[in-house]
Amino acid sequence: MATLLRERGVQDEQIVLEDTASDTLSAAFAVERLLRGCAAGVPVYAASSLYHLPRCLVLLRLMGVAARPALPPTVPAATEWWRRCYWWLRELAALPYDVVLVLLRMPRGPRSGH
Repeated sequence: MATLLRERGVQDEQIVLEDTASDTLSAAFAVERLLRGCAAGVPVYAASSLYHLPRCLVLLRLMGVAARPALPPTVPAATEWWRRCYWWLRELAALPYDVVLVLLRMPRGPRSGH
């Protein structure tokens, strides 16, 4: 992702890498941890493929991160229609599952946004 962002003109000092996560949900939690303590108003952009970007944004926003999409999507879509269908269906199933997991891990009480 960092290479793709650089190709689009993003400077190295503007990119914060998170390379410990093994899946979307663990990446969202890791990003939220990275951003704790950052100054309010720091722009956060999620970079992913068109089919995956909505889930990334929902998870980050549930965690209090005011993430925006990095547009256009940074990863090209599959060219075969059946692959695109597979990935959209996979996201459709994964989104509610991940949302439940985020809600179960959230602390009780008011939250401050990033």
